[in-house]
Amino acid sequence: MPKPPPYGSLSTRRTVDGALARTNAQSRPAGHATSCQQLAAPAGDARRRSRVDDALAAGQLTICSERRDCTHVVAVVGELDVATAQRLEDALRTIEATDVEQVIVDLAGLTFVDSSGVHLITRAEERCRTTAKRLGLRPGPAQIQRVFALAGADTLPFAA
Repeated sequence: MPKPPPYGSLSTRRTVDGALARTNAQSRPAGHATSCQQLAAPAGDARRRSRVDDALAAGQLTICSERRDCTHVVAVVGELDVATAQRLEDALRTIEATDVEQVIVDLAGLTFVDSSGVHLITRAEERCRTTAKRLGLRPGPAQIQRVFALAGADTLPFAA
């Protein structure tokens, strides 16, 4: 059986209230913190799923964060653009202010990224480099990686 990546295996799931969340598929040992900014959904299971899907289609971004020892994983789902970039910027700055040694940004759940999202990731990498922290990026889908390549940001530390 292949060994999972050091930061665990992230998966998308719906929470009890129907919101979309990215979580670690492995069990979390005591002392590992997890948080997720979830999309609100109205009562009613079918309506909740529909509302979350509509929100994602309308350009929403969900940010899930989990700390495992000296590594902090931030998974983003949805659209990273000028309207949502500040939320991710705030989350990354909060994490960078802690004692973590490595920050991993999981882009696999992105459906869209614009230049403000690429710029945000580039700035985060520069900040981590100047503070002796490591930033790792889990690549997004092909259309997301293409935007990074077109912007000349494909030299960022993407995991293989």
